[in-house]
Amino acid sequence: MIWNNKVAIVIRDLKSNGAERVAITLAEGFLSRGLNPFIICFKKDIQLPVKKEIPILLFSERFFRWIPRRIRGLIAAPFLDLFIKIKIGKPSLVLSNLIPADRLLAYSRLENVYFVIHNTTSIEISDYYPKKIAQEMEERIRIYQKKPCVCVSEGVKRDLEKLFKNCENFKAIKIYNGIQKDSIIEASKEYSNDILENSIIHVGKFNSQKRQDKLIKAYHSIRCDYPLVFIGTGPKLEAAKELSQKLNISHKIHFLGYKKNPYPYIKNAHLMVLCSDFEGLGMVILEAIALNTSIISSNCPNGPTEILDDKHLFAYDNDQKFEEKLKDALHNPEDFQAALKEPFCADYMVEKYLDLIN
Repeated sequence: MIWNNKVAIVIRDLKSNGAERVAITLAEGFLSRGLNPFIICFKKDIQLPVKKEIPILLFSERFFRWIPRRIRGLIAAPFLDLFIKIKIGKPSLVLSNLIPADRLLAYSRLENVYFVIHNTTSIEISDYYPKKIAQEMEERIRIYQKKPCVCVSEGVKRDLEKLFKNCENFKAIKIYNGIQKDSIIEASKEYSNDILENSIIHVGKFNSQKRQDKLIKAYHSIRCDYPLVFIGTGPKLEAAKELSQKLNISHKIHFLGYKKNPYPYIKNAHLMVLCSDFEGLGMVILEAIALNTSIISSNCPNGPTEILDDKHLFAYDNDQKFEEKLKDALHNPEDFQAALKEPFCADYMVEKYLDLIN
C-alpha cells in the first residue's frame, strides 16, 4: 500500500541535461500511476517541457549561498523541509538529484529521502575538481552516508561502494534511468529547417567529460564526407570550434547550439556517437536506440557497457580504435542499431521507484 500519493523530486534546475530529463520522465511516470508528483527547483531555469499537471515549485537557494558550503545544508534543510510541508504536505517519497540538492536533503528530517546518483562520483570529482579532490570527496562521503542512494547504473553503484567500503551507514541500490520511447518517437516528428540528414551527430554538453575534441580529431583523420553535427552548449564549445578551424574542416562541422527538442536531429542522423571519458549511464544512447539510429560509444566507465553490445563499443582511451569503429559504423550503419532492453524503459524504472514507497 502507498500511504499517500505525493512525491517530491528535487533538482537544481531543469536545463536540457540527462538528469533533468530523467526527473521529468519519472514525474510523468508517477502521474500516469495516479500519484501527484512535484518538481522542486532551486533556480528558475526551465528549458525542458513539463506537463501542466506537474507543478514546478521554486525554492530559491540564493538566500543561503552566503553560508559556507560545509554547513549550508545543515542550516537550509529545515527551511526546505518546511517549504515542502507547506506546498506539498508530507510526501511519501523524496528524490534528491545532483549535489546542490543533496547538500540540503542530507539533513532533511522528512521520511523516505533518497539520493539519485547520476554520474560516476570518483571520476567526476577528479575531472571537475582536480585541485580539490580530497575536499570534494570528503563532502560526498559525509553526505551520502546520511540517506540511501539510488544509482543509475551498476557501474555507478560499484564506484560508490568502493568509496564507502569502510562506512557502515552507506546503503545503495541500482535503478536504471529509463526513457519513454513513444514520447521520444512522437517528438522526433517535429520539423526543423536546420536538420542535416545523414549526419554524424553528438548531443551533449561541451565539457571535459564529453570529449567532443576526440570526435572532431577522429572525423578529420578518416577524411569523412558526412556532415558532423553537434547539439549542445558549454564551456568547451569555443575550443571545439577553434579545433575545427585549425584542422580546416569547419565547413563540414555544424554547431547547432541548444535544442529544446533534439530528437528530430537524432532521428535523421546517419550515426550517433558518444565519446565520453566517463558517464553515469548515457541517456543519449537510449534515445538513439528508441529512434532506431545507429550508435557507437566509448566503453568508458560507466553505463555504455551495460546498454550496448561489444560491437558498438570502442576503447575510450585509444584513438585508433575509435577511428576504426567510426569508419566501420559509417560504412555499415545497419550493424550498429540496437534494441531497447526492458530495464531502460520508463515503466520499468517507475515500478522500481514505486517499490521504495510500497
